[in-house]
Amino acid sequence: MNTTYNDKIADVLVKRRAGQFTFLKDLVRVNTTRGHATLLKSAEKVAVMLETLGFEVERHTPDKELVTRLGRSPMQNLVARHRFADGPVLALVSHIDTVEASQNWQHDPLAGDIRAGLLYGLGAVSGKGHLAAQTFAVLALRDAGVALQGSIELHISFDGESGGALGAKWLLQENLVKPDMVIAGGPAQAVATHSTGTLILDVEVRGKTAPSHAPGHGHDALEAASHALARLYQFRGGLKGQVSTIPGLGSPSMLIERITGGADGGGVPDVVTFHIDRRLLPEEDPVQVEKQLTNLIGSTIAKLPGVRCRIRRTSLIPAMGNNDAGNIIRSVIDERLKAKTGTGAVQTGLSYDHEGRHYAASGIPTVMYGAGPLDPIAAGLHGPDENLVLDDVRLGTEILALSAIDLLSAR
Repeated sequence: MNTTYNDKIADVLVKRRAGQFTFLKDLVRVNTTRGHATLLKSAEKVAVMLETLGFEVERHTPDKELVTRLGRSPMQNLVARHRFADGPVLALVSHIDTVEASQNWQHDPLAGDIRAGLLYGLGAVSGKGHLAAQTFAVLALRDAGVALQGSIELHISFDGESGGALGAKWLLQENLVKPDMVIAGGPAQAVATHSTGTLILDVEVRGKTAPSHAPGHGHDALEAASHALARLYQFRGGLKGQVSTIPGLGSPSMLIERITGGADGGGVPDVVTFHIDRRLLPEEDPVQVEKQLTNLIGSTIAKLPGVRCRIRRTSLIPAMGNNDAGNIIRSVIDERLKAKTGTGAVQTGLSYDHEGRHYAASGIPTVMYGAGPLDPIAAGLHGPDENLVLDDVRLGTEILALSAIDLLSAR
């Protein structure tokens, strides 16, 4: 562990603290709601904020045809690079798009109110707090004149809440980023090397329409879909008995997020579609999970005459943590936390969406660490009054800066 710059980093961060919290408040005030019509303009606002701090920022916009095919709003990703010297690239990764604000907020979700050491705001936990920590960790290294061997990049996605197909995954597929190691946003008092994956299935059930006064001449797709849904919900109950050995991951989950079909006055519904979101544990085989669901749905639909179904996998993000690639990064962060707090990092897994999964799936050593809470649901993630502990922002920023010194020290 390199301790040469510890005091300098701490001094710089104290001087930068007010500016960092202002930066975080300003991030919260930028509306980055998923699917929002001004998402592209919001990304530009964030780019300008970073450029004002001295970063060189690249804008990377996915092809309009791909955006349209995936049913997304126009958006872009940002890559801010700071080169210290020749050497490896460490990427600090976050997504700052958000879901719509839920009901019953007591604070303005786009105001960034600070009360009793907490900052309230939409996206504070799910990404904007991480970006504030990552940004000011790099600034601290720069201001302290740390001699590093390599570069640090900020990878900022605006498609994390939708799975990352136009965000981190797209940046990697297009070879726009090629980091040697990655720290994605995560808790401030823990370092995670494991997380759940995501399997998305779209199911289309087709029958035959008939007039409402003669339904016997048709084949009801909605009735068939309801049988399949009943089987799926029954099956979901059994998932609770399957618990991961990784703390924090719990049991696999499954949700029917959307169902559409039929029309007023349209007679017997002939087409019904529904959308399945199945979360995967590292211990599970995605191929077997998909096969199990496909067989369950197909065998149920097949019992009803005149009805057929088509099941299509639209997304698969593998669970993370079945190798030791990120252990060196984890050990560095753990050592820094132990020196700072007196205790090592809590070892945990993440059961929510994060960009790190795409880097890990590409074979890049990746861990999750940042400014977030150990329990994001208790902190209001995707609920009212999402809030971030400012002491966690302070801690996460310092640990990120010090860990970068260990990972990129000139030797």
